[in-house]
Amino acid sequence: MNWRWVVAVALVLARIPAGAQESQRTPDDRPATVTATWRGVPARSVCRRLTDLTGRPVILDRRLDPDTPITIAADATPLVDLLGEIAVALGARCAILPASIRIVPGHAAAALVAADTERTRTLASLPPALRRLAARRAPWAWGDGARPRDLLAEVADGAGIELAGLDDLPHDHLAATDLPGLPLAERLDLLLAQFDRRIEWRGARTDSDRVGLAIVPLPSPPADDGALVVAHAGPPLDTAVKPPRPGGAPRPPDPVMTTWTLEVAAPLDQLLATVALRLDLELALDREGLRTRGISPAEIVRLSVVEVDRETLLDRVVAPLNLEWAIDGHTLRVGPKGD
Repeated sequence: MNWRWVVAVALVLARIPAGAQESQRTPDDRPATVTATWRGVPARSVCRRLTDLTGRPVILDRRLDPDTPITIAADATPLVDLLGEIAVALGARCAILPASIRIVPGHAAAALVAADTERTRTLASLPPALRRLAARRAPWAWGDGARPRDLLAEVADGAGIELAGLDDLPHDHLAATDLPGLPLAERLDLLLAQFDRRIEWRGARTDSDRVGLAIVPLPSPPADDGALVVAHAGPPLDTAVKPPRPGGAPRPPDPVMTTWTLEVAAPLDQLLATVALRLDLELALDREGLRTRGISPAEIVRLSVVEVDRETLLDRVVAPLNLEWAIDGHTLRVGPKGD
């Protein structure tokens, strides 16, 4: 099982004009660097092209101005760094989800990640018929001025779903959008998230031909959700802590062990909080210990790992700052190394 995340600051849905230069793609068709010059180009235009480059839909929240001018000169710039510059220009943050990437007002990013994580776990526990319904893929497109209530009602009706709370959705008109095939659960939440709402699949009501689901608020975000957020793809992680081999010998790779591919430039405390969340652990960060060693919790950690196990990932996160980690029950403890 391979878990891939990209930790970034922002992406936006749009198209780069023909005059912009672009990087060569890597063998797996994802750009390692970007070379482009944009001067006053609307965010919507820059970000459609980023959608093409990243290979998944990148959605600009309705509450952000799609005409914000972006001026950037990138010369073989790492994608994550480029996205950081775009984030500054938009005053936005990013929620990177398994099937899409969302550019949202800062308060909403962490809530989207939490909601996606909860949805993944909930869907994994549903009866097979409901899991198949939630995973049903289809494209979705609408024209300028479409009303979100109408769009949601049409999709829900076609899937045999009764949506409770649809009438409480604020009245609005949306810009034209053309999405590729996405799972039904992702499509519904993608639109509802722009109103700080989501679908609650837990407790779904079923009868002979209809499924009853409720629209509920997104989880409350933390007081400071930070600049970088990520989300995992797939079922919850196995959090069992495997004991070391006798004599401290390295444990051989488990053929079914979760591996991690991570590209990140993030504050230490936010990165650790995200890793702990993915591991279903509570983070205990020794902030006083960090202070006495002159280490800021906001210190930026940059690393890139490919298909490493959990232990290697944690080692790579803490090593640059001479920290150590331990898993104690359901708690991930991180602090300075002992003397």
